Amino acid sequence: LLLVAMTWTAAAQNDTPGMNRPGKGILDVTVVDEEGTPLKGVTVSVPGYHSTTGLAGTARFGLFPGRYAVLVKKNGYRGKRVNAGVRPEETTKVRVVLEKLPPRPK
Repeated sequence: LLLVAMTWTAAAQNDTPGMNRPGKGILDVTVVDEEGTPLKGVTVSVPGYHSTTGLAGTARFGLFPGRYAVLVKKNGYRGKRVNAGVRPEETTKVRVVLEKLPPRPK
């Protein structure tokens, strides 16, 4: 089951320095578990960049407009690949739900 929610909003004034360059947009990826709890320490990658989620389960990228393949992975969870579109001067929010893997037999 893949659950992805995407919304478009104007870029916030408090974005990380360098992210608000003319022509760029923001991609915010929030990763949660099946109960909706934010997951810290998840590796989120887009072509040429990678980041790790913090306490809020979010990784942020300043990107040129276009479509991006977003890879999301964390030990103990089934990794996911989702697509996201970035528009100039806007923030795209993507929510990814990771499924916990069953325990390995001993």
